[in-house]
Amino acid sequence: MKTANFIASFFAGVATARVVAKDTACPAQAATEFAIAYGEPLLSYAHAFSQLPKGFPANKLYANTALATPNQTAIVSPNVDTLYMSQMYDISRDDLIVMVPEVDPNRYYAVSFYTPEGDNFLNLGSLLQTKAGKYLLTPAVTSDTAGKIVTGCKETYQGTVYSPRTLGYLLIRIVLRNQDSDIRAVNEIQRRFSTNTTARSGEPIGPELKATLFTNVSSVVVENLLAFMARFNQTIPPRNGQPVLPAGTTSNLSLAGIVSDGTYRKPDCVDLAQASSATNASITKYSQSPDFINNLSNGWTMLRPDLVGTYGDNYDARTATAVFGYLALTKDQALYPTYKEGFSLGANESYVLRFSGKPPVTDIGFWSVTMYDSRGTLVPNSINRYSLGDRSNLTYSDGTVVYGTDSDAPFDILIQASQPPANWTSNWLPSPSTPGSFKAILRFYVPTDALSNGTYTYPQVTKGAVRK
Repeated sequence: MKTANFIASFFAGVATARVVAKDTACPAQAATEFAIAYGEPLLSYAHAFSQLPKGFPANKLYANTALATPNQTAIVSPNVDTLYMSQMYDISRDDLIVMVPEVDPNRYYAVSFYTPEGDNFLNLGSLLQTKAGKYLLTPAVTSDTAGKIVTGCKETYQGTVYSPRTLGYLLIRIVLRNQDSDIRAVNEIQRRFSTNTTARSGEPIGPELKATLFTNVSSVVVENLLAFMARFNQTIPPRNGQPVLPAGTTSNLSLAGIVSDGTYRKPDCVDLAQASSATNASITKYSQSPDFINNLSNGWTMLRPDLVGTYGDNYDARTATAVFGYLALTKDQALYPTYKEGFSLGANESYVLRFSGKPPVTDIGFWSVTMYDSRGTLVPNSINRYSLGDRSNLTYSDGTVVYGTDSDAPFDILIQASQPPANWTSNWLPSPSTPGSFKAILRFYVPTDALSNGTYTYPQVTKGAVRK
């Protein structure tokens, strides 16, 4: 999904960013800014819906059975560590049965549930030592159970997952132990996953997941967003009279014109362009602040792990994370550090990433560095290599393999466009043939605390001459 570009285009289309002072004569102005920040990640959900194959219904589990290639551009910065299965779910009328098969406990997999706004409210899988069997997905009826799994209450199911929304996203990731022979084994695991709807008694809850839910009501982008939010507010199930949202959230949305009947009515005093501009400035400032970014060693940074995946009422963090990557996992599942200066090479230049030692992931964890061009597309190259990591044939300078020995000595990854000398081949990650900027994304799955608490020394990045 072209999530990052889609979000960027939304903000680019509003107005030049500047902070707008709160106008006490129009309290709805500030409430509108709040509402935009609250609801903006829904644009990514709308975009995901628009990318479904023609005629592809909701509640249909779709499997990516092959790895991404440079020819595929629909997904920005796809990882080549896992194969995916995905489903936009709708439990507004019926419940959903998710069948989880037996999976080797030493193979990482995650069955991740998300709200449309991108909250990763639950992960089944190897980390949770999930039992094989059927799981029931149903709307939450109390605040206490929303986003949680309850086991042992229904004999037919291993557990009941209580969704905070009637609409959402299901994403299944299964790690590849290598990018060749293991694909067939993962495909077999994929075939044993399934989802099916099952009838639920009671009245329907909110709108169905159909194209009409995303219909534009105005030529003004932000007005469409607010109208879209109003419809999606009806996907929050009632919870025995308890507050559906925090009181402050409900008050601000109401003041902004988000009406309980699922419509948006702009208050007369509100300037939507100004509200969009102010929200853009506020989120941009927040996304660059120490409140959201942790500085790591050697110029690497990371979104604060406690603010990623589940957000509570921190809507600035939710929106800022969606800009970096919609459907981010919680910190126990994955971390996504970035190199602050970015990467750019001239025609005769290279980078060396010197790792201080093997990144400390858990026994079922894994890591990779993946190469993309400036648009987020995998980079074509003569050896069809798009990433390097713990499942690669990395070697130390003396030629011994990094993984397969007990050594934890430093090792290097070479980034350049041209073929290097033979002693670098195993550790070479090809960069784009055209000089300029590109992306080299580091990912850690099932990380230890050392990767986020400052204990681990991140790779030293050195630019130099191309290796010939």
